Amino acid sequence: MNLAIIETERLILRKMKASDDQALFQIFNDPKAMKFYLHTKSMDETKLWIQSVQNHDMSYGFSLWTVEKKGGKQIIGQCGLLLQKVDGTIEVELGYLFLQDFWGKGYATEAAQSCINHGFQDLGLTRITALIDPEHHASRKVVVKIGMKKEKQIIKWDKPIDVYSIQAGGVSVD
Repeated sequence: MNLAIIETERLILRKMKASDDQALFQIFNDPKAMKFYLHTKSMDETKLWIQSVQNHDMSYGFSLWTVEKKGGKQIIGQCGLLLQKVDGTIEVELGYLFLQDFWGKGYATEAAQSCINHGFQDLGLTRITALIDPEHHASRKVVVKIGMKKEKQIIKWDKPIDVYSIQAGGVSVD
């Protein structure tokens, strides 16, 4: 079975497997990587996360995917699309999270752009959002670089969250 969903110049985004747990745990258990999330994850929580991502993929045909660096097939993060409730409406959200060693090298931007393209071209989506903590400047930089615009701020997860969006054709909502 081919698990590859997207290939870019430097990356392969593929369906998540149970055996990805050790690599993803390195991210989920890193307090710096998880600074803008509710909390770090234990190994058991990481395994449950992978199961929930696999279930989302089976139900909707898309989800977060494991990101491998081409060549050595090293897992460097996760990136993809998932359903998220935003102000009472179900939206498709772009999400990404990478190992610290791969920050600042353009991998998040490359993976995120490929997911946006896949969502519009292959999945027929018309709108994709991103939910960004206002203090998460690096994440904001990624979504702005791929053409998303800040739409509004909401309260989610008991804190302010900025909602960025982009429409098919690259037209963002202002």
